[in-house]
Amino acid sequence: MKKSGLTLFAVCSTLLCVRVGYTQSDHGRAAAGSARSVEREADTGSPHPGEGCPFDTQRLPATGQTTAYVAGDDGDIRAGAALRYRDNHDGTITDENTHLVWEKKDQAGGLHDWNATYPWEGKCSNDAASECGTDADCKGGGACTPAGGAPLTIFQWVAQLNEQKFAGHGDWRIPNIKELQSIVDYETFLPPVDAAFNSHCASGCTVDGANATQECSCTQSAGSSNGYYWSGSTYAPSLIASPNGPMLAWGVLFGDGDVLSAGKDDHDYVRAVRCGVVRAELHERAPEP
Repeated sequence: MKKSGLTLFAVCSTLLCVRVGYTQSDHGRAAAGSARSVEREADTGSPHPGEGCPFDTQRLPATGQTTAYVAGDDGDIRAGAALRYRDNHDGTITDENTHLVWEKKDQAGGLHDWNATYPWEGKCSNDAASECGTDADCKGGGACTPAGGAPLTIFQWVAQLNEQKFAGHGDWRIPNIKELQSIVDYETFLPPVDAAFNSHCASGCTVDGANATQECSCTQSAGSSNGYYWSGSTYAPSLIASPNGPMLAWGVLFGDGDVLSAGKDDHDYVRAVRCGVVRAELHERAPEP
């Protein structure tokens, strides 16, 4: 499979694959950017849920597979909590196992449009060597310019959801890779998700049925990005990855549920999440000289 200069090699273990074979000429990169260090304040409090989010025990979801092919396989054992989702009819879906609240996608052409793609990162206008997610990553007043001429990075996109207080909240974020994979239903494919994430999807439908539109919930399994959705998780430095690991980020291919990585300047789909257990405060520390 070839996608935006990323070739899928057979570098896999169970559900983890890496799209490698990406060359510098594909996106004009010369070297891996310097990683920013994110520092959590010393234990000033326990992890806690987001505003208005439950804090009872989070359950590990099952894979959704219920077909048994041999005795003792996943479809026979069915380990984990059965997949359970609640459509809140405000543009969001609650996972009743993880308590994560997910953004729905639609076909209305706005911030929730299922066809919209964004790069993971951009470059600072005043320092082309500095990678950024938003303007806050650029020192000295520089602006974060999304890669490949895109209107927004995924972090600028989710910031707009928060500015608009989507569904009444301003704490939306990009899911980590484990959170994103948790909504995959391995009993099905194209897309491998529960009907809560893929129903009544038609041109002009919206996530909440506002203004007498049809309410829908959409998940891309093909399209310009082959159904690949970003997570906020960066690929670790690795000898098997080319380019260097930190130039890649993890995502899920919502065609069949593969977990794989892509170059951060690739343009891919994204779905926001909120709630879950999070740290009280994060403090960024500038890279040391």
